[in-house]
Amino acid sequence: MRQRLYILLFCLPLYFGRAAAQIPDGSTAPDFTFTDISGNIQNLYSNLNQGKYVAIDISATWCSPCWNYHNGGVMDSIYQAHDMPGTGDWKVMFIEADGGTDSADLYGTGNNTQGNWVQGEGYTIMDPTGSALNSFKNAYAISFYPTFYMICPNKKVYRDTLYNILAPRVSTWEYVANTLCAATGIDNMEDSKPVTIFPNPALGSTTIYFALNSTSTISVEVLNIIGQVVDVKNYGVLKPGDQSLRYEVSNLQRGLYYFKISGNFSRSVIKKVIVQ
Repeated sequence: MRQRLYILLFCLPLYFGRAAAQIPDGSTAPDFTFTDISGNIQNLYSNLNQGKYVAIDISATWCSPCWNYHNGGVMDSIYQAHDMPGTGDWKVMFIEADGGTDSADLYGTGNNTQGNWVQGEGYTIMDPTGSALNSFKNAYAISFYPTFYMICPNKKVYRDTLYNILAPRVSTWEYVANTLCAATGIDNMEDSKPVTIFPNPALGSTTIYFALNSTSTISVEVLNIIGQVVDVKNYGVLKPGDQSLRYEVSNLQRGLYYFKISGNFSRSVIKKVIVQ
C-alpha cells in the first residue's frame, strides 16, 4: 500500500471568472447520481442512508498536484481501511470533474493526463460528462483541483476542515468522520433514549446508558483523536429495555477519546469521553 505524502498545491480550472460560493462546513450535501467506470449506478444518498461515510476526491487528469496526491496513496489507504476491504462503513469515491477530458485521459493514454488513474485502484471511480457533471460542479462549488469532501451519514458535508486540520492524510479524513460527523447529530442508534456516558470525565471506569427497542448485539470501539482504534469491547446480545454498560478506562492514557457504540442498526453513535 502506498504511504508517501505530498504537500499540496492546487490546480485552478482552465476557465476564469467569478467562482461560486463554497459550501459551508456542516451544510447539507446535494445529492448526485453518476455511473462509475464499471457501469454501476452510484447515488450519494443511497450510500448515506445505509449509514456510510462518503469520502470524495474531485480531480482532473491533467492536474499535477492531483496526481501527486493520487500517488501518495491516501485514498487507497482509506479505501483499504474503511470501504469493502475494511470495515465497510465508508464509501470512497474519485470523480474526474473536467468535462474536457475523456476516458483515454483517465486511463493514461490521452493527451491531457498525468498517467493511468485507474490501474491498481479498488475504490469507485467516476468520469461524468455533460449537464450532470455541470450540475454537480455548480452544486459543490468546484473551483480548483483537487477538491475533497467528507459527507457524514446525516448528509452534512465538510471541505474546509480537510484543508485546515493537519495535512490531507488518512488521520485527517478519520478526524472529520469521528468528530464533526458525530457532533452534528448522528441518530441515537434508533433507540428510545439518547446515549449518555457518565461520569465524563472518567477516572477508573465509566458507564454507557441507553435503551434498546429491540434485541441487538452491542460493541464499543474506543478511538483516539486521530481515529485509531485503541480498544474494542463486545457486550454480546442485549435484550430490549434500559441498558447500562460499564467500561474500564484504567487501561487508557489520559486524554480525549471517542466511544463508537454499534449494534444491529443503520448507524453507530460516537460520543466524546475524557479520561483523567
